[in-house]
Amino acid sequence: MSAEKPMRRWALVLRSLAVVAIVVLCVVQGLAIFVTEVPQALRDAAGIAPEVTLLPGHRMGVALLGALPMLALLYVLVQMVQLFQRYAEGETLTEACARHILHIGAGLLAAVALEMVCHPLQIMLASFANPPGARVLAITVEGGDLGQVLAGGLMIVIGWTMQDAARLAEENRGFV
Repeated sequence: MSAEKPMRRWALVLRSLAVVAIVVLCVVQGLAIFVTEVPQALRDAAGIAPEVTLLPGHRMGVALLGALPMLALLYVLVQMVQLFQRYAEGETLTEACARHILHIGAGLLAAVALEMVCHPLQIMLASFANPPGARVLAITVEGGDLGQVLAGGLMIVIGWTMQDAARLAEENRGFV
């Protein structure tokens, strides 16, 4: 049995999982923006006293700031759906596939950058519930950020390599 058939099946499975992830991410973010309270970890980082209740507009603004990095992850998932669909159709070594891989890497890097900018702004906005003089701006970098930067960079390099390989494959098809 050729490797193409299992690859096509796996591509369909992964495409389906990416679609499910898109739906779940949208539902969870929607709930975070419109329904849930500010998470306790964020309240603690902003120094908000337990008895303080954020007004709905304030809470929604904090949640919207937290949702911005998720937009980049949604973009990555959409690119994955499109890439896996191409793989399922038997398209592998093409410039279109290479572009999807490049876009996945760029999306991962954008998600990290947005997280690094939005999280401190989210803490600062949440801390506006505190009286003047007790407002907070906290900047953090986590180990997972480095991993995501490396993964994004790897995907970009693979995408560039795939573009070169796709061009060479197209040239070779022209000679045959």
